[in-house]
Amino acid sequence: MKATLVSFIDSSNIGDRLIAETLTDQLLTGIETKKYSYKLIEESQIQLNNRLIRRSKTHEIYYKYFRQLPLVKNLISKGKWIRSRRRMYDPTDIRNFEDALKQSDFLMIGGGNAIFDLSPATLSAQRFDQVVALANQHQLPIVVSSIGIGPFCTEKQKNAAITTLKKCDYVSFRDQRSLEYLENANHPAAYASVDPVFLLPELLPFEQLQAQKNAGERIGICVIDYRITGCSRKEYLYYLEEMKCLIQRLADAKKEILLFSSEVQDYETIETLYGMFLKNPQVNVVFVKDKEDLLDLYQSLNLVIGTRMHSMIVAVSQFVPIIGLSWQQKVIEMFKNLGLEEDVMAIEDWSNNRVQLLEKIDLKLANNQQELFRMKQCKEEMRTAFAVNYEMIQSLQQKLVTI
Repeated sequence: MKATLVSFIDSSNIGDRLIAETLTDQLLTGIETKKYSYKLIEESQIQLNNRLIRRSKTHEIYYKYFRQLPLVKNLISKGKWIRSRRRMYDPTDIRNFEDALKQSDFLMIGGGNAIFDLSPATLSAQRFDQVVALANQHQLPIVVSSIGIGPFCTEKQKNAAITTLKKCDYVSFRDQRSLEYLENANHPAAYASVDPVFLLPELLPFEQLQAQKNAGERIGICVIDYRITGCSRKEYLYYLEEMKCLIQRLADAKKEILLFSSEVQDYETIETLYGMFLKNPQVNVVFVKDKEDLLDLYQSLNLVIGTRMHSMIVAVSQFVPIIGLSWQQKVIEMFKNLGLEEDVMAIEDWSNNRVQLLEKIDLKLANNQQELFRMKQCKEEMRTAFAVNYEMIQSLQQKLVTI
């Protein structure tokens, strides 16, 4: 069989790229697969940029003085959206993508936050629907695997997402909240699943990992550039101050702190934080540019305090205990999947939960061997929850054989 896979293969975020990799290795085993981005660019044509691109002075002025004004924010969002739509319709890219579809038995659209709108001025379902429409045009079956959708600002945005997903033959969602958008839409094959990156193979056997991490107090803190949430400057400065307080308390307790991110664009914020601890030997930065860097880092950590969702998903896949600092509903939903709701707290409630967070950190470090085993159990549960995707592929293969 042959498949065309559309996913976030061009993302600067390591977690997004790992989605396509794990779908190919774990779900599409034995199926010849061509990978494309949502911009319909083939994998071999994508040049990934792992450099930190700093914000311009103009952007800083906009962010500091104007972004919190709804009219200005929506106007800028609309302009960015119009510009991105123009890039969606390159005739050469579309022709090349259609050639791949003609040679495929089915299209898979895989993983990630596939459809969501943080501004009423955008309509992200259009990008998704372009891919779906091309497959429909060539009468190709469509399997959508473990995506997230939402949040939405308007009914129009939500309805557009539902409409395009109803054109797909099989759809699985990475969390229950995403599934709920489609549950009342009478889709015949919509299922709850989990993120495929949970299935990422572990670098070391569990027993070796246990021996290696005995009695350690090395903590990785994944720092997000909180400005991506659309927060005000005041909220961003609050986030920096709370992160500084957390790092200081842990460093004072002689914990070894490694600041990192699975998204290169977060390192501007990481540098700002690290600048506050240049003379503190307990605090260091690890620049993570690819999967190999991330996995190497995790072999030495006893705990990950995460903001980026995939920083925590990869941690679970490597049996590293996690605590989540949630900046979006998808992070909370991931902890619900794991049955670890008590181990995540919202960033905006940080100041009310400082003591609770520090107690939780101490507890996970003191019981690190039990926590490692707990992560091993979580990974097996996620593997079971992902199994519905294999069933979707098997069902599709059976249908194609009978045609």
